[in-house]
Amino acid sequence: MHSTAPVNRLMTTAVHTVDINDPAGEVLRLFAAYPVHHLPVLDQQKVVGMLSTADVMKLDLFLPKGGKSPIEYLNQRMKVGQLVRRPALTIQPHQSVEIAAQLMAKHGVHSLAVVDAQDHLVGIITTTDIMHAALGRHEVGSAPSGSAVSSSEPQRIRLSAEQFDHAMATAAAQAGTDRDPDFVHQALAHMHSRVSLLERVRHIASRFMEAGQDEQLHSALRKALEAVNRAGEQGYMEMTKRS
Repeated sequence: MHSTAPVNRLMTTAVHTVDINDPAGEVLRLFAAYPVHHLPVLDQQKVVGMLSTADVMKLDLFLPKGGKSPIEYLNQRMKVGQLVRRPALTIQPHQSVEIAAQLMAKHGVHSLAVVDAQDHLVGIITTTDIMHAALGRHEVGSAPSGSAVSSSEPQRIRLSAEQFDHAMATAAAQAGTDRDPDFVHQALAHMHSRVSLLERVRHIASRFMEAGQDEQLHSALRKALEAVNRAGEQGYMEMTKRS
């Protein structure tokens, strides 16, 4: 994939959304029901914001322990519009993957809504999409896996652990040097760092759910989420060791 490729060759077109006037509990319901991490927020069919699982997990600090379910609690007290930060970060289908990566890195986000000239949603592109394309796991020009318009499976290239580690070491070595004029290695190293942090959150969250919401695991999960949030807010690149 070349960095000048348009984002419409990588974006996902089958996207779950929420309306700005929906009860806030709808966000929790959708994240629990579907394997997604980002929800575009619409107002009269126009994109006005984006919510992520990281945004929603911050609500854990404010939700009551025991009593009503979190979904019921939020439905009675909040609308989606009270959760979303505006204005929305968007990109148009013809703009390049490089511009998308620069926007994500600058603002510390992992997804952009792809919109037309009227700000209507046409798709979504994420750091995972870009990483898969950079590693050759996404066939540019085909519909994304899971898309309603997909007619064939995207090309998948298997990498051994040694090959993946070599690729990450190369990215770390060349990031920020004159051998990385398009910032591809820097973006890849940055995204790998963020994915590593999120994988730790996923691992702890799985253990947390299986253990009946153990207090020690709850503390570990909160610390892992704080690390992800700090990385997003500061926008830094930190290489993490594979565990």
